[in-house]
Amino acid sequence: MSEEDFIQVAKLGKTVGLKGFLRLHNFSDFSKQFKKDSSFFIDRGHKKLIVKSYNHANSSILFEGYESIEQAQELVNAILYQSIETTRKTCKLNKDEFFYFDILGCQILFQEQNLGQVINILEVGNSFLFEVETNKKLLVKNYPKIFFIPYLDKFISKIDVDKKNIFCTQDAFLILENS
Repeated sequence: MSEEDFIQVAKLGKTVGLKGFLRLHNFSDFSKQFKKDSSFFIDRGHKKLIVKSYNHANSSILFEGYESIEQAQELVNAILYQSIETTRKTCKLNKDEFFYFDILGCQILFQEQNLGQVINILEVGNSFLFEVETNKKLLVKNYPKIFFIPYLDKFISKIDVDKKNIFCTQDAFLILENS
């Protein structure tokens, strides 16, 4: 697998107690993936870690082979990665939910016009904003280089992650025009 086949899922913080537990700062919406015998990687897939124990109550994790405070300190500040393939298998989505990595890179389309490409997703309160890099053809019309579309039905009519297309409404186009 190449480095592009992995995504960041968490960061390991300071040690907790004397038995090798580390604070887990979860970047994902799927805390259930951190369970006994599940595996993660550091160094983008080059070193595999296997979970020995995970405490949901205080977000601490213990890995096989790192069962002392001295061993665990080697992992402090390490980023945990998971393969996209494993993520798809172990993390179940509800209707109208998508993985970030499926949304990033999608083209924003209004009618037949390509408005740009999603380059980031921002979490704002209980909702999300798609950060869109404006299509170069529209920059000559003095549109901004970047604009934001809320992930709400009022602005997004359909998402097709297989074709990497997000179809937006007139309201989303108005955001671009008025930015």
